[in-house]
Amino acid sequence: MEIRFIERDENSASVTYHRVTKDQKLIFEEAYLETEYTWTLSGYLGKCDLYSMEFSQYRGVSHTIGELSAEYLLDLLNNDYCFDFDYEPKENDILEFVYNYKLPDAKHMPKRINIECWSAFIFTKGKWIFDRYYDVKLKSITQGFIKFL
Repeated sequence: MEIRFIERDENSASVTYHRVTKDQKLIFEEAYLETEYTWTLSGYLGKCDLYSMEFSQYRGVSHTIGELSAEYLLDLLNNDYCFDFDYEPKENDILEFVYNYKLPDAKHMPKRINIECWSAFIFTKGKWIFDRYYDVKLKSITQGFIKFL
C-alpha cells in the first residue's frame, strides 16, 4: 500500500448545512460517517514551564491509528519521501496523525461512536521516532491528510 501526505489547501471550503431532500439526506448521512487520516506538522520552539498557560494537555498516544500502525508510518517516514511538498525535517519537528470523522458533529444527526485515534512522531538525530510530547511550545508548519494511492 502506497500513501502520500497531502498538504491541505488553506482555502478549503467549510461545511455548510442546508435544508435537503430525502435523497440528499441519505447521501449526507453516508458522508457523515466517512473517516479520514489527518496530520499536522509542527516545529519545536522550546520547553514550556509546567505551570504556564502554554502547557498542553497530555493525550495518550496510540500505536494504531485506524488501520495504520505506528511501525508502518515510521517505516514510511524514515525510508520514503511521502510528502507532496518540499520539506526537510529539522531536529525536534513533530508530526501528529489523527484518525477521525471528516465532518464535525451535527446537532440534527445521531451521535457517532468516538473513533478518534492520535499518534505523534518526533524527528530526532536524523530519524523519526514514535513518541509523545506534552511540555513543549510548537509552531504549526502545515497540515493535511493522507491519500491512499
